[in-house]
Amino acid sequence: MHPTLLIGPADWDAEVMPQAEFSARIAKLWDVWPQAAGALVYGDSRDHAALAYLTNFTPKLEPAIALIPREGAPRLMVGGGANMIPAAKRLTWVSDLVSLRPTGKTIAQWCEGLGGGDCVCIGIDAMPTRLRRELDSAFAGQTPDDEAHRLHALMQDKSPRELACIGAASAALQAAVDATRDAHRSRGGITDVVLAGEHAAIEHKAQDVRTLFSLDGGRTYRPFSVPVETAIDPLVVYIAVCRFGYWVDGLVTLAGGSAKLRSPA
Repeated sequence: MHPTLLIGPADWDAEVMPQAEFSARIAKLWDVWPQAAGALVYGDSRDHAALAYLTNFTPKLEPAIALIPREGAPRLMVGGGANMIPAAKRLTWVSDLVSLRPTGKTIAQWCEGLGGGDCVCIGIDAMPTRLRRELDSAFAGQTPDDEAHRLHALMQDKSPRELACIGAASAALQAAVDATRDAHRSRGGITDVVLAGEHAAIEHKAQDVRTLFSLDGGRTYRPFSVPVETAIDPLVVYIAVCRFGYWVDGLVTLAGGSAKLRSPA
């Protein structure tokens, strides 16, 4: 079940991920697309991996679009109107933030500034219909194909800083596993056990935590719709934790007071 509004800390931390890290990533863009004069990157609350990878920005509710020229400073178009820009500035290293609307006009003017050079589009297949129409209008009906898959391949090569972030996410996941084990050992109901894990991850500064649980030994999984006070043994719980924008997840089998963590198949 996807939350209506993303919560949790998503501010840009220059000590964890300095601007030089993002500059290096953008430089790799031009290695992959040597003929491109700029890149347009779309992201929303459900799919923002590419946008966060290049700008650190995580859209909380409305979508965002990054306009990254080969020469010059990038621009970030954020939803929510002009009054949301001060809050959005905390989430990214990009200094030039403007309102998402008028979308088509802003993109068309930016494309003109590229001097007729090619523009790479990333993530645009996830755009809602209204926004995609404005994008197509800005490109005069000749919108480039979505090249997200090529950037995703580039993102598989993790830098030392990224690996450190993944390690921090793994530590939060382990804290969640330990908390579910302790709650299960105390004969807590399913709700108490799973929530203990979620609370532990949040205490370890997780941006987001997602959980599912199984009542049939791991054959099927479900989210909470109502509290479940029943205590069962063994209990299988799926936990996913996000920290610094990186997700780690695992399946926890709680049986006889112990906890066994394994990666999902």
